[in-house]
Amino acid sequence: MKKIMIVFGTRPEAIKLAPVIQVLKKEKNFETIVCSTGQHREMLKQVLEIFDLRIDDDLDLMKPNQTLFDITSNSLIRLKDSIEKYQPDILMVQGDTTTAFTSALAAFYKQIKIAHIEAGLRSYDVLHPFPEEANRRFISVISDFNFVPTEDTKQNLLREGFSSESIFVTGNTVVDALLQIKNKLDDPKYSLQIKTDIESKLGSDIFSKKYILITLHRREKFGDEIEELLRTLEQLAERYSDYNFVYPVHLNPNVVNPVRDILTKTQNFILTEPMDYLNFLYMMSRCHFIMSDSGGVQEECFVFSKPIIVMRGVTERNEAVKAGYAFLTGSNRKLINDCFTDIDKKQSQNFNFFPKQNPFGDGKASEKILEILKQKLL
Repeated sequence: MKKIMIVFGTRPEAIKLAPVIQVLKKEKNFETIVCSTGQHREMLKQVLEIFDLRIDDDLDLMKPNQTLFDITSNSLIRLKDSIEKYQPDILMVQGDTTTAFTSALAAFYKQIKIAHIEAGLRSYDVLHPFPEEANRRFISVISDFNFVPTEDTKQNLLREGFSSESIFVTGNTVVDALLQIKNKLDDPKYSLQIKTDIESKLGSDIFSKKYILITLHRREKFGDEIEELLRTLEQLAERYSDYNFVYPVHLNPNVVNPVRDILTKTQNFILTEPMDYLNFLYMMSRCHFIMSDSGGVQEECFVFSKPIIVMRGVTERNEAVKAGYAFLTGSNRKLINDCFTDIDKKQSQNFNFFPKQNPFGDGKASEKILEILKQKLL
């Protein structure tokens, strides 16, 4: 029997790894050990409940106001202990967080094979997103199994000189996860419970008119750039007063403080604390469209057929742009305004932004990953 240790710490990692854990747990020839770094413990609770997951080892890394130096050094030491305790044959990480990188590094130091889910994403700007672009490149150098979501991401790794024998196109596991959740949201009784919960928090009239869903939190935007973006959003809200603008605000003071200073007086801006995952997906499924600097939201919005303005200068998910539903604007006020106007107009004309298949997969990525691991490890 082979031991596979799966490490995650943030909510997005847990969501994208959940369907992989589910299929691995059913495989009798694998012992699957689930390790949480403990950074986002409160935010992880609902995800663990949705997918019926149990954590075997909690590294308890959550500390207030910790820096990248803290996360890197503390996680590396704690992971050494965890790896020595469980002696896995392979360690699996997802994406590009700092703990994904340090987990892979710890496995490398112990000469344990590394599997990287969602490998090959590149913006080719090492500071955008920061530090994620560097983290995912670091992981690629030491990874034995590169599970890439698309043909484009495979080509990225091939151009960088990685062996084709280590690269496997599987689709993105987020599609697997979201299709499970979408089935729940399609249940009227279940959906009504979520809607009622949102209304109790945001007011009974939250769904009385169309709304734009916003996320804005990237570290590299802190300072002048996020202030400029917030003023652009303020201007849009004033111009489109018939719409609400719903913004779950990241708790980082570098986000909270400028949001409070710039947007609190705008009547049709609804500022909320970060939403739990089901509530956020419900809001996504019913919004007019999305404005975001998130990476994962560019993938998620396809499942709910919602176009997105990507307020970043570069994206590692160019498949979304090529598919015609994601529009890259950076922080350029004119581009943001022009895209907003164009999407709004096309939405009113029932324009189909999603005529093609999902570029990020068919919802069977986890099963493909399982079959590859069985072929290579057993």
